Amino acid sequence: MKSITTIRLLGSFTLACCSAAFTTLLYNYFHQEETEVLFFYGTLPLCNLHRNITTITTTIQNNECFQCKLNIIIGWLNKSKKTLDICMYMLNHELLSNAVIDAYKRGVSVRIILNEDNLQTTWKMGNIGILKRVNKGKHNEHLMHHKFVIIDNKKVILGSLNWTKVSVRANWENIFITNNCELVNPFRQEFQRLWKQFN
Repeated sequence: MKSITTIRLLGSFTLACCSAAFTTLLYNYFHQEETEVLFFYGTLPLCNLHRNITTITTTIQNNECFQCKLNIIIGWLNKSKKTLDICMYMLNHELLSNAVIDAYKRGVSVRIILNEDNLQTTWKMGNIGILKRVNKGKHNEHLMHHKFVIIDNKKVILGSLNWTKVSVRANWENIFITNNCELVNPFRQEFQRLWKQFN
């Protein structure tokens, strides 16, 4: 009787291990992890492509051009299909704002959490129906200083970059983009927490 119980226990353990290994295999096969790091370098000039120079003089690598990096962020916003949750201290960059508005017009559910709502770009978003929450009331003595975006609950863009013209063009900033669920999930939870708190 003892050996039958041991055999069953070993069988269950083997099945569980095989199941876990198979689940990991499927996850790795269907879920390719994407991670990218971008640095903005203060007042570094545009690359030749963005300066509309056809002849190559002094080459500025595209990895140093702020417009090339901005296009990477906009590209991810343009790939959103279902949801776009934005938690941003300041948002007034026209190209980034337009990408958010375009996503909303494509049918993407857009929610924005802001520290203050005193910019024309965020008013425009609210006027077309984008949902917003603002740090006000008993919480406004503290800054809502987060800077992150969650795309389709699967990818997060975060870093020091406010979505402003000055931040993109003149500051030293960083951006980290990932679809690693262990990193995305805490940001989803923080967004939900603030969305309820700033109601």
